Amino acid sequence: MKLATVFITVIAFITGCQSQPEKQNIPAPVVKKHFQNTLADKKFLTEGLIGLTAEKSDYLLNDSAVTVGWVGDIVNFVDSVHFESAYVAWCGNDCFTRVYGRYYFVDSLKVSFYTDSITRSGECEAPTEYTKTRPPLNLYLAETPEGRLQLNHKH
Repeated sequence: MKLATVFITVIAFITGCQSQPEKQNIPAPVVKKHFQNTLADKKFLTEGLIGLTAEKSDYLLNDSAVTVGWVGDIVNFVDSVHFESAYVAWCGNDCFTRVYGRYYFVDSLKVSFYTDSITRSGECEAPTEYTKTRPPLNLYLAETPEGRLQLNHKH
């Protein structure tokens, strides 16, 4: 029994001391061209929650700095990657839905929205829905004849 233990220990020692193959340095994937993000750090009033569904909708972006009233749907481009789309109101007797996610400019006009989670509170309180497996919502940034921004599902 002692001989078997010694034999196994010697084999383990010999195997452990053998030189391991050198790890190859795998280069990072080539990063595609980054496009100017014209939405970062901005908040807009909208007529619908971006990313709540994959349904093809258009969203008129009303600058929250010049729009009066804070009741309705907003989209807040938190930084150059994250967004939050939510229903806000000054009273607490309502259904409050928030969509959290990421967005990326695929080219100078095409924006892909990836929904990470949806929370509901107030009268429609429900557990957080994690939605990272959803396909992205692709929208195109355009300007209306009046000079306002719009996210369209058609280019």
